[in-house]
Amino acid sequence: MNKPDQIVLFALDQQRYGLPLGVVERVVRMVEITTVPMNPGFILGVINVQGNIIPVLDLRRRFGLPERPVELSDQLIIIRSAARSFALMTDTACEVRECTEQMQTAAEILPDLPFLAGVVKLPDGLILLQNPETLLSPDEAAVIDELMGCEQP
Repeated sequence: MNKPDQIVLFALDQQRYGLPLGVVERVVRMVEITTVPMNPGFILGVINVQGNIIPVLDLRRRFGLPERPVELSDQLIIIRSAARSFALMTDTACEVRECTEQMQTAAEILPDLPFLAGVVKLPDGLILLQNPETLLSPDEAAVIDELMGCEQP
């Protein structure tokens, strides 16, 4: 993944993360998440966004963070990867920032980190830049496609 020009910052447990602005469709306040019977552990459920049903990915489980109850102040970042849209539940979606600083790729820091694209150094701290294309493994993407009744690419 190339260094993006702008990133959307979000936080989980006081740690700041980023996503390339180009993959973010919108940020919305927490809405009711409908649980899906026999859903895999990485999916919290689904939401309705203007008539489109979108799965919600649990980043806390994905990143090995402690679980906590969903709060009304939480936010959902709806992203579009190459094959599908999904929402990421976050504590806060802070802001959009210019990414003028050098990005150090994940391979240069710690190889084999599946979700991390790199680390961006901003004047106010480090941002762990996520790669939306690798947030789901191929098997997990297939599970979501089956759950959502989509044709697999």
